[in-house]
Parts: sequence; structure tokens; C-alpha cells
Amino acid sequence: MNRELPNPDRDHLSVMAALVLLSYALTRLVVLPTIFTEFSVLGLLVRFEIDTQFVMLSLAAGLTSAGAAWLMQSHPQARTQQSTFEHWVMPWLATLGLGAILARVPLGVGLGIGLALAAGLLIAVLVAEYIVFDPADPRYAVAALGLRILAYLLLSGALFAVRAVGMRAVYGVPIVMLCSSAVAWRLLRLGLPGVRVWQYALLIGLVTAELAWGLHYWPITAIKLAMVLGLATYLGEGFIIAHQKEGITRSKTLEFAILTVLSLIVIVFAT
Repeated sequence: MNRELPNPDRDHLSVMAALVLLSYALTRLVVLPTIFTEFSVLGLLVRFEIDTQFVMLSLAAGLTSAGAAWLMQSHPQARTQQSTFEHWVMPWLATLGLGAILARVPLGVGLGIGLALAAGLLIAVLVAEYIVFDPADPRYAVAALGLRILAYLLLSGALFAVRAVGMRAVYGVPIVMLCSSAVAWRLLRLGLPGVRVWQYALLIGLVTAELAWGLHYWPITAIKLAMVLGLATYLGEGFIIAHQKEGITRSKTLEFAILTVLSLIVIVFAT
């Protein structure tokens, strides 16, 4: 007898996506008082601003994280008191990254298309996370591959938004580190189940942030910078997984080197 495969509740997914899109729309309709705060760090004046977009995106991300937690707990294989934290990371990043990009899209047909794409991507991430919740699910391999693709697509989008808004390095670089570390941690958890990977994810985030700092003042377009930083995260994650599973052989090193060179050629000349 074939096993009946579990699927997430469609109504719940639709409501979650609708609420997130509503939060995106409210950033254009609601005007909240802006709060400014300034403080000095090592002689550098840092100004922090809390505005409507910050509040709405934070609420949307929190809503998505809570919804993802509920969705995972509804899985037939979920156990009482089982942590679902790792399954929140990608939905959280998707909500923030997509919201930051859509905030720069002018009103019109483009925004409508963008909202539809955002809803589709968010639902795809949630469905993929739901499937990979159970490693014994026969759809696991396909869902894991899809989640990896979505992760790097969303990471590149978030990194693009950081550059596109013209954010100062003192703000942008920590965000790059946070996004890169979060994606690396989630994908390392996916590729190395049962292995403690937070230190590797932090290392990948630090290296990516250092690269972002070095490239911050270069005359480089936002899409090229996002692709370079996404490539750095991808290579770091792949290197760690290869090291843990089979060790870094000469052929594996050559494979990474060729991939890096070809990717940089594409980034430089095709974008």
C-alpha cells in the first residue's frame, strides 16, 4: 500500500501569503512617526532610523516565522516540544528580502507582478520546508534541491536590495553577514544533518562580509555585487559540506576553482 504523503494546508498557506502581501501594501499606505537614534562606536557616529517600512517588514517577518512554526508543528511527523527553528530561517529571509525589493518598485503593473511573484516564492519556500521536515519523504531530494535554489535566489535578492538602496557600509556589511550566515546555516543543516554547523555558518558570513566591505566602494552594480557575494556563500557552503563528507581532494579543489573562474567570467561579462 502506497504511503499517503502529507501536504501543508492550502488555506493556511494562502492566508499567510495574503497577510504578508498586506504588510507590504501597508508600507505605502500607512505613515508612522519616524524615530531616530544616534550613538558613537569607536569614534564612528551611527544613526539608526525606525520608519514605516522597518516596522511593517519586521511585523511581516515575525508573522511568517510564527506561521512557519505552526506549519511544521502540524506535520504528521512532528513531535511535541520538537524545535522547528531551522525551518523558519528561509521564510523569514524571504519575507524581508522580497519586501525590501518591492518597496523600491513604483506603483503600477510592475508592482502587481512583483507581489504575485513574491507570494509564489514565499509559498514555494514554505512548501519545500514542510517536505524536508521529514527526511523519509520520497520527495525530500527534490524539495531539498528546490530549497537550495530558492535560498540563493532570495539571498541574491536581499544582497541586491542592500546595495541598491545605497546603504552605508556600517549598516550594509552587518546585514550581509547576517543574511549570508543564516542561509549558510540553514543549508549546512540540510546537507549535514546531525552535525554542529553554526561555527561554519558564522565563518562563511564573516568571509562574505569582509568581501562586501572590500567591494563596497568599488564602482560595481548592485546585481554584480549580489552575485559575487552569493557565489562566496555558495562556495563556502559547498566547501564545508565536501570537507565534512569526503574531505577536500585535489579533484574537488579543482572543481571549485573552475566553478569560481567560470562564475566570475559570467558575472563580469554577462551582467
